[in-house]
Amino acid sequence: MRHFKTLAARVVSALLLGAVLAGCGLAGPAKKPDIGPAGKPEDVKPNPPVMERFVSAPALLYDLEAIAGTVFEGINKENWQEAESGLYNLQAAWQQTKAAVGDKKGVKDADEAIGKLVTSIMDKKITASYENLNKFMGSVSEVGKSYKLSPVADLIAVGNAVRSVSFYVADKNWSKAASKVKGLEDTWNKAKPTMEKLGVLGPVTITHSHVKQLKDAVNAESQGSAEEQVTSLNTSLGKIREYYRGK
Repeated sequence: MRHFKTLAARVVSALLLGAVLAGCGLAGPAKKPDIGPAGKPEDVKPNPPVMERFVSAPALLYDLEAIAGTVFEGINKENWQEAESGLYNLQAAWQQTKAAVGDKKGVKDADEAIGKLVTSIMDKKITASYENLNKFMGSVSEVGKSYKLSPVADLIAVGNAVRSVSFYVADKNWSKAASKVKGLEDTWNKAKPTMEKLGVLGPVTITHSHVKQLKDAVNAESQGSAEEQVTSLNTSLGKIREYYRGK
């Protein structure tokens, strides 16, 4: 009889333990909540399959960065015909890119940003056009983060930072330019290790030098020197982009 009571007690204990463990979430992942304390939760995209994370980025992502340069040049010089021509190419390349990358994080935000970019360029609003271009490319950078073997996300982030400096240099807004060039330096220092491969060490080293010289030129409020450094960065960063395109 005593043995039976002991066995029964053990069974009850086991059942209680199982219930507790299930309650702690060990039986499976927690369900995503429908609502939080201040509204809807974030729309988190599932991680891509492990093998997909290590596939090279589509060359189209690098092409978008190249086209963004032509759009920005038109905006920055208020050459709206050039900006519109570049925008047409950017829209076409983005449609192709979406077909290649699928429903990755950043795609929805990029769609929204490029719509705003179209409006601002058609309305010839220089500041809004520059900001919307960088928002679009920032979202494209987010898409690029899915491709762990490619530095495309970092390249786009650096490109956005260069455009920001160039925009405020052209406007001779030196306080803004100084803030943006500090951001460029920080972004570049984080991105640099992802780009340092034997076949492209030269352009990476040159880019590093030009970033520092651009910072000096901005701090000295020398528009000519700053613009010269931006032109040099166009060359060195373009070489890095072409090296990694399709790799």
